[in-house]
Amino acid sequence: MKHTHRHLYLSCLILLPALLSGGEVFAERIFKWVDETGKIQYGDRVPPQYATTERSVIDDHGRTVKVYEAAKSPKEKAEAQALLKQQAEEKKLTEQQAVRDHSLLSTYSSEEDMLLARDSKVASVETLIQLTNSRLDSMEKRLNELTNDTAEFERSGKPPPEGLVNQMNNIKEQIKHNEDFLKIKQNEKEEITRKFDEDIKRYRELEPGR
Repeated sequence: MKHTHRHLYLSCLILLPALLSGGEVFAERIFKWVDETGKIQYGDRVPPQYATTERSVIDDHGRTVKVYEAAKSPKEKAEAQALLKQQAEEKKLTEQQAVRDHSLLSTYSSEEDMLLARDSKVASVETLIQLTNSRLDSMEKRLNELTNDTAEFERSGKPPPEGLVNQMNNIKEQIKHNEDFLKIKQNEKEEITRKFDEDIKRYRELEPGR
């Protein structure tokens, strides 16, 4: 038993130099680069003047094991950064579109459902528009009445009462407020129609057989 252990120990000692020698050969790097004349060159190190050019490391079988890219100019770096930014934005848009598509297909079972939903939302906004127009008509009539009353005072050479002036100013503010609200609702109605038109078009693309 002891003889066997001794034999293995001696065998390891004999093989150790060969293993170390083989490791050194394996660790040696051979570089490959192109010189200023366009010729391919090889060596255990790259000359300083080619340190920023593209070069590669090959093994003893001539296979490329690693490539060092050429150093980029400021313009090339800026272009690379712009490309990365563009790719990131495109990826983000693609992911957002995928979420919208999933929501679209899970919300509506048919194009008819989408048309009904669109008409329902448009009708709700149109109701508010009609009510606002009705209020505006009433306020415009009241403002005309107050304007006529003010004119009578002015024709008689008397200043209109402060209360009358305040009423006119108050109604003018209310008219302005309702006109702004009306514009918002009209834009909202147009946006609803536009958005549903886009969604219906997309739905047709996602479900061509339906």
